[in-house]
Amino acid sequence: MITFATLTGLLAFVPISTDLYLPAIPAMTEVLGSSISQSQLTLSLFMLGVACGQIIFGPLSDQFGRLPVIRVGTFTYITFSLLSSLAWNIEYMWLTRVAQGAAAASGAVIARALIRDRFEGDRAVQMMALTGAAMASVPLVTPTLGAYITVEFGWRFTFVAQSVFAVLVYLGLPSLQSDGSTPTNIGKSKLTLTDIATSFRDCLGNPRFLGYQVAGTLSFCGLFIYLSTVSFFLKDVFQVPTEYFGLAFAMTVIGFVVGSLLSSRLVLKWGPDKTLHRGTYVCLGTNSLVLFLTLCLPSSTIGFAILSILFFFGIGLISANASMGAVSLYPHKAGAASAVYGCIHSLSSATVGAIAGLMYAGRLLEPVALMLLCSLGALVGSALIHLNRQDAS
Repeated sequence: MITFATLTGLLAFVPISTDLYLPAIPAMTEVLGSSISQSQLTLSLFMLGVACGQIIFGPLSDQFGRLPVIRVGTFTYITFSLLSSLAWNIEYMWLTRVAQGAAAASGAVIARALIRDRFEGDRAVQMMALTGAAMASVPLVTPTLGAYITVEFGWRFTFVAQSVFAVLVYLGLPSLQSDGSTPTNIGKSKLTLTDIATSFRDCLGNPRFLGYQVAGTLSFCGLFIYLSTVSFFLKDVFQVPTEYFGLAFAMTVIGFVVGSLLSSRLVLKWGPDKTLHRGTYVCLGTNSLVLFLTLCLPSSTIGFAILSILFFFGIGLISANASMGAVSLYPHKAGAASAVYGCIHSLSSATVGAIAGLMYAGRLLEPVALMLLCSLGALVGSALIHLNRQDAS
């Protein structure tokens, strides 16, 4: 139980670092004297840090072992969470968020590798889906908690809360002590930049890995566009005050929780590829309907809420199947494969999130159009997996 909770906590480093302070962004914008696009950039720069951090921590965990590396990563995350709370201008916040993101990457990349170390095939996907569902319970409460902290104590304390969460995870790390499932090639060769470049070449040269990468990355890009703009459009379009932001956001996250839990069952019936494929159809269909509502009924709060829940549900069907499908192709270097997948995943999200922030004009049209394009791309990735299914072994 402690091991499961710790793995879930490691996976939650990234979402808690975004969701807890989402309702605090407008207050931070005012205090630091920045623009909306400058404040939104703290999200994208955080994801840029996550992308870079996975390149570092994934291969290092293959070289030196999972536990020593995740201890360093977690301690670093605690440090930069506290430093972020001390920001006096937006430029300082940009720097600390990049560093915090790099440290947060250790949690996601090593948790995926640990799950791949200990489980095989559909069981690995099932465990990833279960931990993903548990991790998704964090966004159910963190925006509400973040809104409360912001209103009662100020936006800086949302970063203090992130460090407290990481301290609790750090205390659970001994439960991850190697049980014999750690790869046997750890420490046999020195880590070099050439090794990292080779990992990217090998993984991205595999059409099946590329399919998982495209499907998982672009579907999450759609979600990240939502995250990057939701604190603004809920207020601008639907007039939702800050204190109710958490409740409104939690409603949509329920879709991801249900999707992840259902995915953990469906993967045993349909297999990971078919489950993922159907998830891409859900995302594409719901985003198409949201675009229709945006053009025809822009103030339809109930319709938008229902479709947002369905969109998150589709992401829940895709997420674990894409990440574990990709990492499982390379069982002897799961850390490196996880790093490649996670790096591109995060870097793409950061780029698309920045674009969404720059394009945001106080309405839904631009974010929704970008989300629809991402859903179309995810479907293409799913088709690539299907076309190369015979190469799965």
